[in-house]
Order: sequence, then structure tokens, then C-alpha cells
Amino acid sequence: MTRGNAGKLGAGIGAALGLLLSLVAPMANAQTPAAWPRELYNPKPAPDDFELPMPCGGSMAFRRVEVPHESVLADRKIVIGGGDERFAYAEASRYEYVDGSFADRGDPRRRFFYLAKYETTQAQMKALAGECEPPSRAGMLAAGSMTWFDAVRAAHRYSEWLIANARAKLPSDGGAPGFLRLPTEAEWEYAARGGVAVSVSEFEGRVFPMTGELKDYVAHGGADSSNDEVQRIGTLKPNPLGLHDMLGNVEEIVLEPFRLNKLARLHGQAGGFVAKGGHYRTVKGDVRSAYRAEIVPFDDKGTRRIATAGFRLALVGPVLPSRERLAEVQKAWAELPKIETLRPGDQGSSDPLGELQRLIAASPDPDVRARLGEVQRAYAQRLDDEQNMRVRAARGLLRLAAFLGNKLRQDQRFIATIEKSRDSQKAAGRDVAGLDQRIREMNGDLQGNLRYYADTIVQIAQDFPDSTVGQQLGTLRIEYEKSGLGHLEPYARVAGGHVGAYRAARAVRPEQWLKDILALP
Repeated sequence: MTRGNAGKLGAGIGAALGLLLSLVAPMANAQTPAAWPRELYNPKPAPDDFELPMPCGGSMAFRRVEVPHESVLADRKIVIGGGDERFAYAEASRYEYVDGSFADRGDPRRRFFYLAKYETTQAQMKALAGECEPPSRAGMLAAGSMTWFDAVRAAHRYSEWLIANARAKLPSDGGAPGFLRLPTEAEWEYAARGGVAVSVSEFEGRVFPMTGELKDYVAHGGADSSNDEVQRIGTLKPNPLGLHDMLGNVEEIVLEPFRLNKLARLHGQAGGFVAKGGHYRTVKGDVRSAYRAEIVPFDDKGTRRIATAGFRLALVGPVLPSRERLAEVQKAWAELPKIETLRPGDQGSSDPLGELQRLIAASPDPDVRARLGEVQRAYAQRLDDEQNMRVRAARGLLRLAAFLGNKLRQDQRFIATIEKSRDSQKAAGRDVAGLDQRIREMNGDLQGNLRYYADTIVQIAQDFPDSTVGQQLGTLRIEYEKSGLGHLEPYARVAGGHVGAYRAARAVRPEQWLKDILALP
């Protein structure tokens, strides 16, 4: 080979290598794309946000939604829906139940799930589809024209990507990693209304508590709000749980199929899919937490897409992640009011459920057996409902005792201030008869409230065991923390101590109890 040919060959190889490197370099960069600026996926960051990476260098922010939890089969009974008769066919109030997927390492009673802080954006949808584009403010628009199938595919892809690329960052429960899915309707509405961060009356309000105007929190229809256009995430104020755009902007598809409401229960026919929260074209007067519409997935042209439909994802875990959890559930199940399977000839008992089972077993008529079975199931449900009501009653009385304790301390301090003023005026030779009368009246009110407090302590001790009191004190601690009423928690704790003292001694000691309250730091 001549030197000239060798040189040409070398130049050709060099050119080929250069071309190869030019092709490989973008592929290498695609493996490790630059992380998105935080303001493009979490424009209103908070210290307790939980963030997870996404493909293409993206991320998604989540908020922890707490559901206080006393035992393995305990769940939280809530009222969802509303009272607007125009929408009662779909939204009339009904009971639902929620619980958390994960347990706080420091306190197992603090169960929670995660909900995306913002609606899924256009940029996040592209990232989950593998379409990596330079991040921009335009990509922060909430993704519309979504279907239930789009949302489920996005959750599936995101879960698989996280397990493959960021497994250590996923929360886990019982050794099983968390995963993404659409929230259930109950989870969504529980979070939208404010969860444990609001009072019971606020929870059942038309919208969550707001300071300022509706348009400060909700992108609704009209020129003074959304101007009937989809908005970027994070432009408005959040709800009490730190979640943005739970109402308005895009309506959010949830996990369940749509069913009508029939007198406080859902009708049997399941159709399309439920969308919650209203959207950027919903008129101001129709904005409500109970908003519930059907997304019909297909029409005669095929897939049906609605510009106002979007979603946000929930981060949850499996119900039975391990054999240990299964054993816990089986043990808790055995302690519930239950329907026993008995054989003909078994002896009767004072247990109504067992007695009904014996009647069912003894009846030769299949129709009678079926009807008795319905009665038996209804009675078991009634027993469970009564237990739930007792738990809520215990928590309500402890909440009342904490309120009274706080008031007793405030009143005593105010009386001390008035007495100090009276003494100084008396020393100056002034007439203090009016102040003396006022102090007597205030002391009378204080003694009345102290008797009320003592009556409440006695009622709690008489009606509820120590285990229930202890469980509900733990739940109250979480509720107070999340609702900004943490100053009441010490009073609830002191009340719990007074319940135990009364139970042990069977003696009412209001004056000592007042001293305990006044001794709080």
C-alpha cells in the first residue's frame, strides 16, 4: 500500500470515527439529561414536599395526605358529595372510607398516602412517553384532553421507570415499594376538602376554607379568572394540605367508573369514568368539592377526548405487602363482629349474629335462608358502624375537654389580671366595688366551666376504655398538628391523664385538675 493510499485510508477511518462519535455523543447525553429547574415542576416549593425524579431529567412533587389510623383494620369514615339538589343524582352525600398506605417510622398511627401536588403537566406527559424536550414554562400547562387510559398508562410507565431507576427513593411498606396509580374518588375528595387539616364542619363545606377570593385558589370560568383557558400549575394558592388546583383548571380523572347516586349510595350500573373538581370553564357559582362528572371514553368516532380533562397521580402501596401484614389483618379480622359459619345442631348463644346463622342453617327454605343472610350482613354492618360512632364520640369528647381546659386556663389568667388591676387601684384609694363584682362573676363562670370539664372527664371514663382513649389521643395529636391547633394538644393529653386518674380512684378532683391545667408550660 502506498503512503498516499495509507493516508487516504487513515483520513477515511478518522472521518468515520468522527461521525460515529458525533452519533454516540447525543445518545450518551440522552442517558443523563440535565435536571429540570425546580420552578418548572414545583413552582411553589414547601419544606415537606416529596419529590421523585422522572424520565428526561424531570421530576414530580407530591404532598403527604395523612389519615390517622388506630389499628390495622381501622379506617376513616368521611362524608363526600354535597347538598346541591341540581346535582343530587350524581353528588348526593354518602359515606366513604379512606386509609393510608404508608406508616410513619416514628408513629405507626400516622398512616398516609401521597398525592401529586399539582396536576400532571404537558411536559411530564411527554417525558413519560419518552419524548425528551428542553424544559420550558409552556410545558407547565396542565395536560388536557386526557383519557382514563392515558392516565393509567402514565402511572404504569412512571412506576416501572422509578423501580428501574430510582428504587431507593420510593417509599415502601412491609418491604414492598410504592407505586403510582390514579387516586380513588374517596382519596381525591378527602384530600381536596383538606383532610385532617380542617374541622369536620369545614370538611363538609361547599369548598375548602379560603382566605381571600375564590379566584385566588381556583381557575374557574370567566374573564376574571381563567378566561376559559387552561393554566400553568402553581399559579394560585393551595388548599389546606398544600395541594394546588384541586378545584378548577382541569377536571381530574379518578380510578373508579362513574355510577349515579341513589339515596346515599351508588347505583349498580357502572359506565364511563369519574372526573372531579371542575375545570377552567366551570362557572364560579358551580365550583364545589363535590363536583362529579362522567367521562365517556368512546363515541362513534372512536376515542373521545375532552379538552378540560386531566389528572394527578397518587403514590400508594399494596394492602397486603407481606406475610406479616396478612397475619396482622387476619388477627384483626378475627376480632371484628363477624358472621360465623355453624353446623346444624350447634347450641344457641346470646350472640345475635351467631343465632341468625343457626336459623339460616336450620331453615330448609332457600328463600328464607337468603333473606336471613341479608339481615345478618346488615346487622354486622350496623355493629361496625356503631363501633365507628363510638370511636368518633370518644374523640369528640376529648376534643371538648381540650377546648375547656384551654378556656379554663385563659379565664384564670384573665381573672388574675383583673385582680392585679383591682389591687393596684384599691391601694391608690379608688372605689373597686365594680371590679370586685366582675371578679365574682368571672369566678362563677370559671367554676361552671370547671364542673363542665369534670363532667366530661367522668363521661369519657365511664363510656370508653383506656385503649380507646389512648388511640384517640394519638389521632387528635395528628389532627391538631395538621390543622394549626397544636396548642390544644397538651390540654387533650392532660385530659387523658385525668380520665385515667378518675378511673383509678373513682374520685372527681376538679380543683386538682385545674391546678394541672394551670401548670402546663
